[in-house]
Amino acid sequence: MDERRGPWYLLTGLLMGLALGLLYAWFLDPVQYANTSPDALRPEFKDQYRILIAQAYPYSGDLGRARGRLALLKDDRPSFELGAQAQRILAAGGSVDTARALARLSSDLNLPEGSLPPQTSAGTPAANDPALPPTATLSPDEQIQTPTPAPSPTRPQPPTFTPRPSPTRQPTQDAPFRLDDQQVVCDPQRPARLLAVETLDGGGNPLAGVRIQITWEGGENAFFTGLYPEISPGYADFVMQPDVTYTLRAGEGGELVEGLSATPCKDAEGKAYLGGWKLVFVLP
Repeated sequence: MDERRGPWYLLTGLLMGLALGLLYAWFLDPVQYANTSPDALRPEFKDQYRILIAQAYPYSGDLGRARGRLALLKDDRPSFELGAQAQRILAAGGSVDTARALARLSSDLNLPEGSLPPQTSAGTPAANDPALPPTATLSPDEQIQTPTPAPSPTRPQPPTFTPRPSPTRQPTQDAPFRLDDQQVVCDPQRPARLLAVETLDGGGNPLAGVRIQITWEGGENAFFTGLYPEISPGYADFVMQPDVTYTLRAGEGGELVEGLSATPCKDAEGKAYLGGWKLVFVLP
């Protein structure tokens, strides 16, 4: 008997085999990932990984360790990725502290080894680390004397003192910066309407991680210094819109600078364009 079969039985077999294979792979014996390399993570988990590194860095002060951990992500430009993530967090209304930590690490990745904050013997940041609140020695009137056990007949016991809680001190980056210099910038080689800000400490050294608050009628924004370390760790900028007047402040209680807007300029050929400003803030 000559039985002719069409191709449908082959197609049916393939479909059944595919269905059984998917059933086995997805439900009976699914792949389980363990000890996955950070570069294989999804983008949102890579972001979380960077945040953990940035938040740990101020406490360890170990830039080499932070650099090594970031290298596991295999980013082409780790400093750029940190800065871009900080900007995304700010744009989404996320944590200011998280954005500041990312900005600081982004800046420090570009600093020479000799200029890094020193470490204490315990591996924690030194007391002069500008990213941490300063510590203070309590005077006797700031301390609370508590009762002590009765002195021993053979050896008197000195009184003990419990420090009185003091108000939380703000980090250096939130200190009241004052305006030191303000200049109109007419440079056709620079982006139009650019508002450039630089923050310095009392010794003239640039400070990264300083929050810049800018407001205008009907809106406000915030950005940080340190996201462009190739220019300066203390540098930040903002592109102004035409016919909008801005007010800017560096730090939480810094001096307000009002009346900032894109300024009319002319290039060498007499062609008009809108220039910007350069503001320099320093700690008093």
